[in-house]
Amino acid sequence: MVFNKETIRHLVAVQAQDAIIDGLQKEIGRVPREIAAFQAGLESAKTKLAEAKTKIIGCEKKKKEKELDLAAKEEAIRKHTMELNQVKTNDAFKALQHEIEQAKAAGSQIETDILEIMEGIDSGRKEEKSAAVEFKAVEDKAKVEIGVLENELVELKAKHDAQKAVRDEAAVLVPFDMMRVYNHARMRGKLDAIVPVDGGNCSACRINLAPQMIVEVTKAKALVICESCQRILYKPEPAEKAV
Repeated sequence: MVFNKETIRHLVAVQAQDAIIDGLQKEIGRVPREIAAFQAGLESAKTKLAEAKTKIIGCEKKKKEKELDLAAKEEAIRKHTMELNQVKTNDAFKALQHEIEQAKAAGSQIETDILEIMEGIDSGRKEEKSAAVEFKAVEDKAKVEIGVLENELVELKAKHDAQKAVRDEAAVLVPFDMMRVYNHARMRGKLDAIVPVDGGNCSACRINLAPQMIVEVTKAKALVICESCQRILYKPEPAEKAV
């Protein structure tokens, strides 16, 4: 493996490009989550509107059922009233009167129930109207924001691809074996796979480096790996320190 200060500069340049790519990948990952959040909000508003409509349908169904019950009670009253003129005994007359009174009481309660249901329908229609307005507002905003995010995603992917091309060009100048060690460190979660020594320490994990290791890093004739964090070590040049 060819190893010198020039190859180190090239590898540091590759890492700088990777840092930009990492940032772009993070942004690319962010956009779908934000789109999903708008879609979830839209779905929630849609569900709220559907629930309001379902409530109205349920109330209208109950109203029809009550109206049928009321009609049945009214028919019973009419029938029993006609039967009053046909009964022969006082007991039978009283029994029919009792049936009529019960039917009237039940009918009165049903009428009250119908009024309450109608109030529920009115309330439900107000809820439906409010939910419809809210859904439209959420839908309009979601369409605009999702459109913006989708365009942003296209731009980010284009930047990522362009940056990847620049990175790959820079990586060509780094020996294969050195890139293999570098990539292995990144795969293990160490995105700063090559780091400068800071005085007598590894700038990443801050472990105190042996004097001989610092000498080897300064010579830049061989690959030096931090024994603690397994990152590649290098000695920054004076110009880099100024930066």
